[in-house]
Amino acid sequence: MKKPFLLLFLLLTIVSFSQRTNLDRERFSVSYVRLPSEPILEDSQRTYSINLNGVAINGYTKVKAPGNIDIKYNSTSTAISDARIDKTKNEKKKDGKVVSVSYTYVAKATFTTTYTINVINGLTGKSYEKSFTQKDNYSSNTFNSNYKAEKHYKDNKYDIRNNYRISQKKAARKRIKSYLNSRYGYVPYTINNEFFWILASKSHPEYAMHTDAYNKAKEAFAKMKYDESTEGLAKELEPVIEYFKSVIPKYPGTKRKMRKIKYASYFNLANIYYYLDMPDKVKEYGQKIIDNDYDKSDGRRFLRYAESLKESLDINKMKSRHMKVVTEDVSNAIDETEDEKTEEVKAKPKLDLIKAYLITKKSDTILVEIKKQDIGKIGYDIATVAYDNDGTLIGTKVRKASLCKELLFVDGTHYKNIKFKESSVKSGSADVGQMVLGGATDKLCEVIFESEKIGLYKFNDKELVLVPGGSDKGKSTQSVGFVFGFRKKLAKMAKDCPDVAQKAKKKEYKNNEKSLTQFCEDLTNCK
Repeated sequence: MKKPFLLLFLLLTIVSFSQRTNLDRERFSVSYVRLPSEPILEDSQRTYSINLNGVAINGYTKVKAPGNIDIKYNSTSTAISDARIDKTKNEKKKDGKVVSVSYTYVAKATFTTTYTINVINGLTGKSYEKSFTQKDNYSSNTFNSNYKAEKHYKDNKYDIRNNYRISQKKAARKRIKSYLNSRYGYVPYTINNEFFWILASKSHPEYAMHTDAYNKAKEAFAKMKYDESTEGLAKELEPVIEYFKSVIPKYPGTKRKMRKIKYASYFNLANIYYYLDMPDKVKEYGQKIIDNDYDKSDGRRFLRYAESLKESLDINKMKSRHMKVVTEDVSNAIDETEDEKTEEVKAKPKLDLIKAYLITKKSDTILVEIKKQDIGKIGYDIATVAYDNDGTLIGTKVRKASLCKELLFVDGTHYKNIKFKESSVKSGSADVGQMVLGGATDKLCEVIFESEKIGLYKFNDKELVLVPGGSDKGKSTQSVGFVFGFRKKLAKMAKDCPDVAQKAKKKEYKNNEKSLTQFCEDLTNCK
């Protein structure tokens, strides 16, 4: 009877000791400076310039172009692709049988913008280009008809694109900043979830000392500052280091529980040395983790950390990742020689501008600014305000109507390219019959009314143009044929709607903007 009892006792002892070697992650925080891969070693030479707000390189001074790191930012127009209406079939069942079928429709599209930086290192003469592409997929709410989904997308396409362009630029700005700082910047960095492996069982003989060592290490690392030397910290950690070293010879042999205790010491020592910027020591204890054969992957990881840390310190000609980091912006500083120019700029009257989205025949969308006084001149061409790379006004840029598709002002005013034959009275002639008749050409006209059946537009702020649904050319209501055959022309356009055609024949519509708008509405609403 004694043998079974003895076996049970030995089994419980083994299980108890195995449980006592459980390890817990115990957290601590550290702070240091992430060093760049392509540093400028002399602090006085760390200057940069960039034509994009909100991007700073840590440890550098922003100056007017060119800085020693000179960055030119550019972006493409936001492209729309894969625009479509997705149709979904919805079945309603009762007792397993389909009793009704309905469909829902969702407008979808992909919006893509590419941002590019051209970087010149003025000290080395090297230059390169780096692109960042931001892509987002849009899905509208569901609609119960294809027409409603399509109309929603058509009516809101430019607002949707503008919203994505704004959000994509913010995302690109973050990516550009991160990229430039990884290459050149000195970035203060804090980690709050680094950890040691500490014994979890109170019954283990090392538990109290393990816990005490952890508390001392945690308290010491909490004092770490990215811009202060680690010499005092290293002194404070000496008892902790000596303790973890002393644990190792207490647990000889290759049994798993012995290797586990030693693994904790090797791991904790490698971590301490890593944050004290001692790569050779990190490498030493990373190799010990591998040789101990408890968790070789951690050992290999510390070897990679050691090599990376050593390389980074060597490239930056530094012995530590702790340093003062001063980041300044003097790009807007004005010296005495510029005072006069500044006063001159202040004295100039501010332009009365309005923003608009210009869509070219190539389907590029460009945000432009137009002088309000020039809006009435939009027709054969359009004049937009032009700036140079640093945002200085340099004049106007004129685009021909033949190159433009649409122009949408932020206040909702809408212009479209309409091809029609213009009619205008000869200068000095009072005879309405004498007209200057040119061929049908591209002109930018203000949109008065639009539907699938008909469109009404205004050219040069006076000449009204009707475009029947499905036609690619408009008809001026001031042309000879239209003026003298006004009722017949309207009735012909309304031939598929007898009620509206009859109204036209009865002279219920006049050749003016208000009445022709009513004609278009009546024709559009005709069932």
